[in-house]
Amino acid sequence: MEILSEIYWDKGMRESNQDSVSFQQVSICGKKAVLALVCDGIGGLQQGETASGFAAERMTEWFYTEGIRMLQKRKGRKKIEKAGLRVLYHCNEEMGRYGERHGIKLGSAMTALLISGKRYVLWHSGDTRLYRVRRGIRKIHIRRLTKDHTADSRTLLRCIGSFSWKEPDVSGGKIRKNQVMLLCTDGFRNKISEAQIGEALQPAFLQSREQIGRRLEELAGYGKRHGETDNISAIVIKMC
Repeated sequence: MEILSEIYWDKGMRESNQDSVSFQQVSICGKKAVLALVCDGIGGLQQGETASGFAAERMTEWFYTEGIRMLQKRKGRKKIEKAGLRVLYHCNEEMGRYGERHGIKLGSAMTALLISGKRYVLWHSGDTRLYRVRRGIRKIHIRRLTKDHTADSRTLLRCIGSFSWKEPDVSGGKIRKNQVMLLCTDGFRNKISEAQIGEALQPAFLQSREQIGRRLEELAGYGKRHGETDNISAIVIKMC
């Protein structure tokens, strides 16, 4: 399968952007492999951009130093899941030591998606999200593949950062042709409904990167007009 993708990254109404994104694509044995992730530095804590950037950097490094090699050797999903968790555990430990040295607490929500051929692996911690959009017989189906780790709409119960380790959710499955995957931070989706996302990101509408980019701009613009002030980040991946 071929892949179409585009990224939206905007500081919104904030002075700085505490979101970090990464999109990496390679070809392995004739199959496309992708690592896509969004990280959202926790508001109210110090150095949110440091926390999100560090988590994104570590997962991207893992993809190139270990992940690609594991895919080349056709390692099973469980081994790949555990390898990603090890990276995130060590990332949490490093951020804890950094926080102790500087006398601060810092952390980031994170959703990371690894696609290889027709299968995917997902690591998730916090309130960033992954949606899947596909066309049914009579209507568009949108499904959220992540669960928010929150006590209410604002309090995170789990993240990657200088806190006690709480293992991210890990899952996986199959991905099919003409499906769209959306990774996003809460600033992107706070003011829009799942129905709006599904309508805008119908697979039939997304025939080029430019079309994906326009749809993301439209959704983000709607959020801003309806009062969104947070950083806004999203990655769309269409399987063609």
